[in-house]
Amino acid sequence: MKSEEFIREVDEELRRDRFAMLWRRYGAFVLSVAVLIVVGTAAKVGWDQWRQRERVAEALRFAGAERALAAGQGAEAAQQFAALAAEGGTGFAALARLKEAEAKLGQKDEAGALTALDQLATTTGDDPILRDLATLLAVERRLDKADPAELTKTLEPLAAGDSPWRHQARELLALTAIRAGDLDKARSLLGDLSREVGVAPSQQRRAAELLQAIGGSVAQASS
Repeated sequence: MKSEEFIREVDEELRRDRFAMLWRRYGAFVLSVAVLIVVGTAAKVGWDQWRQRERVAEALRFAGAERALAAGQGAEAAQQFAALAAEGGTGFAALARLKEAEAKLGQKDEAGALTALDQLATTTGDDPILRDLATLLAVERRLDKADPAELTKTLEPLAAGDSPWRHQARELLALTAIRAGDLDKARSLLGDLSREVGVAPSQQRRAAELLQAIGGSVAQASS
């Protein structure tokens, strides 16, 4: 379906409903693998240097909070992660802020989770990769609520050049464009993702499916 026909036939409310449907189907997969990779890598680095006293102490605190979270004590875990994030001096502090957000989401504390992510995203002393990840996660949570122009402004630096999160950022940019009704931009972004070298196969498949859902095709995008 051509974008002109699409926009003419559906009003703004229907576009919001369509976006919500697409986000429920695709949004949960955008960053989950990335988070696992970062946390796993950071944990390995932490244990490689376990002999350092401060790192050992923070690793033990982190592990204790993890046990509380696994035991269903989400509120207690969130408090422990928050304390470690505020007091810690190693990479575990940034990871604790991410886990604090996870624990608060598990407690249905959306505002608290977003505050934790925003704190990490704006803390200059932390690992830039984790800061950018926090930014992406915060955008993901706000994708169906915040101003698309503001979301786009936040995502564009992360989607540019050789940013380590550029593929995830471009997928979120495409979803933001769909919400804003800019289907041509969404098709262009998704077409690039569906065929770009270096994009994970699962993300390429997801981009191709989403592209077809908004009236495009990989073949058209490649031509």
